[in-house]
Amino acid sequence: MQKRRTRSSIFKVALGAGTTLALSWLVLKAFNPSSTDALASQSIDPATDYESAMARFAHVQALEEAKGTLNPVCYSKLLTHGHKTERVIILMHGMTNCPQQFVELAPIFYEQGYNVLIPRMPHNGLADPDTDDLRYLKATELRDSSNAMVDIARGLGDHITFLGLSVGGLMAAWVAQYRHDVNKAVIIAPSFTIGPRLGVGISRVLMRLFLILPNFMTQRLKPFKDGPDHNYLGFATRGLGEMMRFGFSIFDTSQDTSAAAQSVLVITNAADAAVNNKIPLQVAKNWQTNGLKQLNNYEFDAKYKLIHDLIDPGQKQQNVAVSYPILLDLLTRD
Repeated sequence: MQKRRTRSSIFKVALGAGTTLALSWLVLKAFNPSSTDALASQSIDPATDYESAMARFAHVQALEEAKGTLNPVCYSKLLTHGHKTERVIILMHGMTNCPQQFVELAPIFYEQGYNVLIPRMPHNGLADPDTDDLRYLKATELRDSSNAMVDIARGLGDHITFLGLSVGGLMAAWVAQYRHDVNKAVIIAPSFTIGPRLGVGISRVLMRLFLILPNFMTQRLKPFKDGPDHNYLGFATRGLGEMMRFGFSIFDTSQDTSAAAQSVLVITNAADAAVNNKIPLQVAKNWQTNGLKQLNNYEFDAKYKLIHDLIDPGQKQQNVAVSYPILLDLLTRD
């Protein structure tokens, strides 16, 4: 009996020590910043003319067709006038959505003479809305996709605008930070973190936890019942961690370096319950301090009660009658 008690005590001590070590390791990892060096701009290889741009886009389409798992409405799209135009705009959707998000906004720009490039974000747009594919998303993929789309756009128009919403807004911020050949970067409700109250410090800790803990799919908590059919039912915590890693790489770089883009427009929504509006404004302030000359900010008034996704007409709580005219006015002033 005494031996059993002794063994039990030893087991409990060992278990307690193991748990303490595991928790200590987890805390150390959580408070150890993840490297963002690899998220700086990589090689730039712009299309030299309209034909080469079209060839590159055809390659993008071929890769998507080869997947065989995409929602038919979610393939990358290009609305072109058949030649290089004065202006081209890149419209980048948010995470869990796809190019269908711009189904009504994109034709408006096309009718105004733009060539319109609407890329599909990596790991988005699959036919199965209950997919867990976002767990495989990497910050480097967001960087590389941003870079590649600007390279294609160089052959589609002389004046390049890159517009992005949410995680697409982070991609627009990355483009603003690194691509000097972009005339206007439009950053809408960028998701540097989750929720409107989490600041930079706690978000970095949360980012590390998302990156080191086992992945969890948020659709197990509550499906996005009000979303359009092409939208995913939830997020992956691992993908959210990579999203924040991507965003904070921009935040960190902005503290010492101005934006490379010629003009930056930051758009926030006072009623947004999904993101912290203060972080992108701080990034913009950093850019301005470091030399950015053309910077404009606009915030949708809380009285409009706009949702985070203020673009997709398929959202049941949408009010594009308010958001579209304002967006179009802001984007076509120059």
